[in-house]
Amino acid sequence: RRPRESAACLRVSAGGNMATKSQQAYGLIHTARFGNHAANIEPLEFVRPLSEICLRSAAMHFRNRPTFAGVPERYKEHLAALIPTDIPLSVSGPLIDNEVYWKRCASDLFQNCLPADHGHSWKQLFFEKTVEEALENFDGSDQAHTALVKLLRTSQDYVYKLKIRQFAAHADVALLFDNLPNLYAFSITYGSRNVGMKYERSIFGMKLADAEFLSQQLPRSETLTTLVLNENILDDEKVRRLVVGLRDNMTITSLDLSHNKISDRGSRALCKCLGKDSVISTLSLCDNHIHSEGGKFLGRALQSNLALVDLNIRLNRLGEKGGCYIFEGLKSNGALSRINVSGNGLGDGSGQGEAVRVMAAMLRVNRVLTHVDISSNSLGEEGGVVLRDALEENDQVKTLDVRVNKIPPEICAGIREFLWRNEESQRTVKVARDRRARTTRTAVADEK
Repeated sequence: RRPRESAACLRVSAGGNMATKSQQAYGLIHTARFGNHAANIEPLEFVRPLSEICLRSAAMHFRNRPTFAGVPERYKEHLAALIPTDIPLSVSGPLIDNEVYWKRCASDLFQNCLPADHGHSWKQLFFEKTVEEALENFDGSDQAHTALVKLLRTSQDYVYKLKIRQFAAHADVALLFDNLPNLYAFSITYGSRNVGMKYERSIFGMKLADAEFLSQQLPRSETLTTLVLNENILDDEKVRRLVVGLRDNMTITSLDLSHNKISDRGSRALCKCLGKDSVISTLSLCDNHIHSEGGKFLGRALQSNLALVDLNIRLNRLGEKGGCYIFEGLKSNGALSRINVSGNGLGDGSGQGEAVRVMAAMLRVNRVLTHVDISSNSLGEEGGVVLRDALEENDQVKTLDVRVNKIPPEICAGIREFLWRNEESQRTVKVARDRRARTTRTAVADEK
């Protein structure tokens, strides 16, 4: 028994010594790598792998030898992460597609970068923001013009969307359309931001010359689908100039002219772009000066328009007559699915207004309208009852905003019940349609 006990003691002792040695070895390795501040020992410098030394050297001299030739595929991303971000765009643009590099470039220059707003691409984000910044700071001088044209030509393959928040130079936008062949979304606000005490009325808003310049470019564009000209102090005469180009343009499907000074004459001119051959599917005219006469022209255009699916005319001055014209036009319209007429002075508060009754008659016959916003008017209790009764015969409208109309809660609850009924009915129809489609596909596959 004693020899066995002695052997066990020896094994325990040996195990303890091995654990102690392992801890000591780990301590030495840790001290070598990270140092020991308590003992004032600096970490050792290990020799870097040859591949990393080569990559660092290639990155350091990339400005003089801008190429990825000879670099194995597995090292290209690492090299892109080491290349300096101040390489000229004329060099880095055609050569570097790695998103890591362009993320570094964008993060160094811009804040709140969201690639989702730029095609989910850091490279597209960087070039679009760089061009936007150059245009917003453009002063119109010859030197600045030369530099801007050079930048546009360098960026032409990577810029698809532009949102210019200030453009005080009022220069000819032909330089954009001539040098950016892929531009499909264009938003511009003429003026200057954060001017403080240097305010000058003359630099704000689109001028007649600006409208003429843009109008000349619209028929030439083959890619532009979205045009946003909000907050440009657009009046009727400028809209008439723009319409000349819009009528010959067959690519713009979304047009935003909100927050301007368009009145009835401008509305009449704009309706020339909403005929049977129109391709505009989304139109925003909110916060303008359109009265009942302008509503009459819009209503007439809606009778025959086959493209418009979303119309926003909130915060105008349609009044009872203008509202009647709009809803009369929707009786025979077979395309519009969304309309916003909130804040237009519809109704007289007693429910005796004519507009709400024309709208109710429209809801009984229209089978394409699904979203209606008629909030912030004065429909009154009786007007709410009229709408509720009309919804009983309508199975398409899914949302109807009637807030701030002096309609009692119990009537609003009745309206919501019909909306829920319509939404549930459409959901059931969609499920049945999808099931039939799957069954048909399965049957076709079995026959093959």
